[in-house]
Amino acid sequence: MNNYKDELNNKQYDAVTYFDSPLLILAGAGSGKTRVLTYKIAYIIEVLKENPYSIFAVTFTNKAASEMKERVSSLLGISVNSMWIGTFHSMCVRIIKMYRRKMGEKYNFTIYDSQDSKTLVKKLIKQEDEMELNPKICRKTISNLKNKMISPAEFSKMTENYIQEKICKIYYLYEKFLKENNALDFDSLLLETVNILKNDPSFKKQLNSMFKYILVDEYQDTNEVQYELLKMLYSKNHISVVGDDDQSIYAFRGAKISNILDFDKDFKKTKVIKLEQNYRSTKKILNAASDVISNNCKRKEKRLWSELPDGDNIKIINAIDERDEAKYITHEIIRLSKKSSYSHSAVLYRTNAQSRPLEEMFRSMSVPYAVIGGMKFFERKEIKDIIAYLNLVINRNDGLSLLRIINVPRRGIGKKGIDSIMNLNKRGIPFEEIIMNTDTYKNELSLQTFQGIKSLRKVITIGDERSDNAFEAISSIVEESKYNDFLDLMDTIESTSRKENVQELINSAYEFVGTAEDITLASYIDMISLYTDTDDMESIDEKVYIMTVHNAKGLEFENIFVSGMEEGLFPHINSFETEDGLEEERRLFYVAMTRAKKHLFITYANSRNHYGNRTINGISMFLNELPVKGTDNEFTFFHNQKITIKCKKGEKQRKGKMLFNINEVVIHPFWGNGVITGIKGSGDNTIANIRFYSVGIKKIYVKYANLQRKDK
Repeated sequence: MNNYKDELNNKQYDAVTYFDSPLLILAGAGSGKTRVLTYKIAYIIEVLKENPYSIFAVTFTNKAASEMKERVSSLLGISVNSMWIGTFHSMCVRIIKMYRRKMGEKYNFTIYDSQDSKTLVKKLIKQEDEMELNPKICRKTISNLKNKMISPAEFSKMTENYIQEKICKIYYLYEKFLKENNALDFDSLLLETVNILKNDPSFKKQLNSMFKYILVDEYQDTNEVQYELLKMLYSKNHISVVGDDDQSIYAFRGAKISNILDFDKDFKKTKVIKLEQNYRSTKKILNAASDVISNNCKRKEKRLWSELPDGDNIKIINAIDERDEAKYITHEIIRLSKKSSYSHSAVLYRTNAQSRPLEEMFRSMSVPYAVIGGMKFFERKEIKDIIAYLNLVINRNDGLSLLRIINVPRRGIGKKGIDSIMNLNKRGIPFEEIIMNTDTYKNELSLQTFQGIKSLRKVITIGDERSDNAFEAISSIVEESKYNDFLDLMDTIESTSRKENVQELINSAYEFVGTAEDITLASYIDMISLYTDTDDMESIDEKVYIMTVHNAKGLEFENIFVSGMEEGLFPHINSFETEDGLEEERRLFYVAMTRAKKHLFITYANSRNHYGNRTINGISMFLNELPVKGTDNEFTFFHNQKITIKCKKGEKQRKGKMLFNINEVVIHPFWGNGVITGIKGSGDNTIANIRFYSVGIKKIYVKYANLQRKDK
């Protein structure tokens, strides 16, 4: 039998052995939450002598579920594969099949993944001739409605405009198709389970009797339907949830931080146990992270501590620009790699577009790397599309590039049109001849194909006319092809990310023109061919990991570099409109800091290329929330530049105390000049409507905005 008392610290042991009432385990970063859950499962079976199948243990990813099973199996020395341990979706599949067997129904059904769902939505939009609907936005809306447990009939009563009415129509047909084809999508798995429990009290009672112990991992990431499912499965037996409100960073996926903040209100007589001893990071890192997160209002009070050494000082590096930032990070990683492995270092950033200068610098200095949770910059679809255009400007007989973008964006050239072009080429007519002398072959092409090729020719011709300057050539190709308009038709989040990546490619050409001797497009293509070479970086075991902070959650590294700590980038510009948005950004920074075990580097640039312009952003407000000099942290600054710390240790930052008036001109650190058109609320809750010259009207919390009066 395991010696639980000796193998757990006091708080962990209390959490593992407590069963008298609902239990909320607030597990700080690196405090051993997975250890607590697995030991609790083992304790129920080994000490309490309970049936293994009386435990319902749920988490969010297959990887986490597999790890939980492996640890429990190792502790007990038995196979646990058939136990109720798994993801929300896998557990719901088992419950639905169990119910259908009970009802004598066909229990096997098809599960549609996200791609299947998108294909179905596209099919229905085409079938109903509702072509003005964006399939991705329509699919996302349906998913959001399901996660809020809103049926097509309920949504029909809530629609506010013409587009919503059309989406409601597709939603109804979508659900009808699923039912007729005995299929469920991922969202339906959760919703169907909840509906079964609502509509069949006897089956619900059966599950309540069966699951005496409900254990939930990463509770802060649950959405509405997952919360409802857990409430229905719980029937005054025992429920333990493990989570960290300070690491709730998935609101964009529907996660509700209120689920963990209000757990003790929703489940009466809740016992709260805080796991605050961290086994990952040095004291200086923990102290800094705790000081930052203490500025959030919507959180459960806790402070991480450690018995590990104080460790090295956190380094805040002030770089000249993004290339200087990437150069510093690369040199520092090379220095650290001489003492350990490249794989002990990771670079975290707020947006995917920030990877481009890092990747270029890593390649130029032969530092192996892997992009986690996303493709490498020059392998991303939108980048490959633009590069295909560039290739055609230089080599109009490049058939592979031609086929890639011949109808991207759409030019009315369908499969038949492409077949016509290929048939001409098979007759020995070069692609360049077909593109540049389309009139000669007008009778052999449909009108749409003919016009589409002429449209493509115009883009290539303009690029060729400006090919003496790579930056001007690429900028004109993106503009003339209306590629950004094409990206705007996608889902809002995906569109923004892709457009940022395209802009980063333009930034790359801008920097190239400013530094290269030969600034032609041909020379630029030669340069970037090094980045799209077929060298197999993945075969190298030792590599630096680079990723967004969202993708870093749950990971840990000896050395962490958090880059781009500038106002408008981190916190992201979109977060300024709500207090909740800024609190989530602060949680994101907290997650980034607590990934570091020994060394934490935080970098920001004095200026950064943004949409072809060199912009100067202020430093992130979060850096002003770090401990001041004289505490356990003494910061080292690159270029010997210093940050002015605006608040004392323990104080909360209170920006925006200045009073502003309607019609007053103000300056925002990211959006620039704007005019105040309205003010609501008072004190910390003051919200200003500001018409910015650059982005239009925004509603922002004044206390977070860093507004300044424009001198008259």
